[in-house]
Amino acid sequence: MNSEKKSNKKAIFIIGCVVVYLLIVGIIWGAVNLPGAIGRISENSSIKNSKVVLYDGPKSIQDAKPEDLSVVSEAERDMTLKHSVDTKVLVNGKESYVYETNVNNTHTWVGSYMPDQSRTPITYFDFDGTVEITVKVPNTDIKAVTVRPLKYDIKPEINTKKHTVTFRVNKPDAYTVEFNNSTSRAVHIFANEIEDPKDIPNKDDEDVFYIGPGEWNIENIVLSDNQTLYISGGAVVHGIVNANFAKNVKVCGRGIIDNSNLEGWKGRSASIPLKFDNCQDFEVDGIISLNSNAWCLQAYDTIGGKIDGLKMITSRPNGDGISLQSCKSVEVKNSFVRAWDDALVVKNYDTNSRNIKFSNVQVWTDLAQSMEIGYETNKGAQEDSTISSISFENITVLHNFHKPVLSIHNADDAAISDISYKNIVVEDAQLGRGDGAPQLIELKVLKNANWSTTDERGTISNVKIDGFKVIDGINGLQVSVNGYDAEHNVKDVTIKGLTIKGDAITSDTKGVTIDKLTTSNVKIEK
Repeated sequence: MNSEKKSNKKAIFIIGCVVVYLLIVGIIWGAVNLPGAIGRISENSSIKNSKVVLYDGPKSIQDAKPEDLSVVSEAERDMTLKHSVDTKVLVNGKESYVYETNVNNTHTWVGSYMPDQSRTPITYFDFDGTVEITVKVPNTDIKAVTVRPLKYDIKPEINTKKHTVTFRVNKPDAYTVEFNNSTSRAVHIFANEIEDPKDIPNKDDEDVFYIGPGEWNIENIVLSDNQTLYISGGAVVHGIVNANFAKNVKVCGRGIIDNSNLEGWKGRSASIPLKFDNCQDFEVDGIISLNSNAWCLQAYDTIGGKIDGLKMITSRPNGDGISLQSCKSVEVKNSFVRAWDDALVVKNYDTNSRNIKFSNVQVWTDLAQSMEIGYETNKGAQEDSTISSISFENITVLHNFHKPVLSIHNADDAAISDISYKNIVVEDAQLGRGDGAPQLIELKVLKNANWSTTDERGTISNVKIDGFKVIDGINGLQVSVNGYDAEHNVKDVTIKGLTIKGDAITSDTKGVTIDKLTTSNVKIEK
């Protein structure tokens, strides 16, 4: 009997220990997993309550055939915008229309103006809240996925059997999905804010050109004072938009301006899709520009401008992104520029340039420079030419393959001063591809056989770079600061917080060249 009681007590003790152990394990598990579980429940609730606006593509847009995805020159392929059947994108389980647009991965200048062209998928939608995006690529064996920009730290879920990648976003922005550590066939996703009904102009207003969904050939729309061109989501417009000596003009909406119907300019005839010359107070808001036959947006001798939420991809020679020439008081923000030439550009073609700001812009530069002041700094050979008060802030360079990320090339006699760069992040610096060079930063006064107009040289002064981080890229990146001579020099330059793949760069770092004979007070410090 005593033996039986002892056995019962032992069993009760063991059971008690097991219960306590399970309670402890449960508490630990809850502490570790409960916040995540609560977060997922909250996120799932946000997805359920989110608002999404999707846009069907025009029914007249043809499906891309396998030959449309081949890598050949413009002369050997159909350049027109296509509907993608190779890539699917779902937003909260509903299909978002995917286009196939042209891109250029050659990273080297081609004198014939006929470099090889490739295709890449793009899609766009509006949302509010949190959305779940699934990208399906049936013809790709997915081994790795990168979603840019990296600042969002998106860790996608990969399903190798279904050939899908899934992730969630809660901030309107441009997102780029890359497979297997390759930029080929990267998927560009433009996730916009939902349009405020107050911002949609009245289609019955006589000063409004209102273009609804569908495919349209307009050739050329010329905006006069106080006129607005609205391109609605689901619209693809083949044509160009001009304003000359006009005040208070605007191009806005969610649709696409596509110039794939035009031949490449070949150095003779550039048809610029967004062109504002001699204007006062222009706006570009929310639209997408694809396949320009040369550079994409030009403002020349213009005072007052706002560019917000513009998305563009160029692939043909001289495919500069946003080119501001002799402009004053222009702001560019919240935009995406993938360019096959200089992406963000300031030049002097006539009068002086002043008070220009680029902020919160994503850049992908397939050829030339990402942020360029120059080379033409006084093309009109004006007296006392100046470029001043130019700033670049919160710029993310997804990829740069060719020439400097940050450059000032004073190839004329302008005085360039008061230039600032703040919080520049380069996610992938693959400089030097093709006929490029490994200069990451280049500040230079020079004479150039192709671009110089004036006989005299100019100066560069008061340049501040505060926070410049290269996350990944090639080894041997360089920083170069050179004047032309002692008089036409570079002075008062401060570079602070420059890091390359985790290494802090100073004036004494290998790869940094500062010409002491033609510069003064140039500092690179931690």
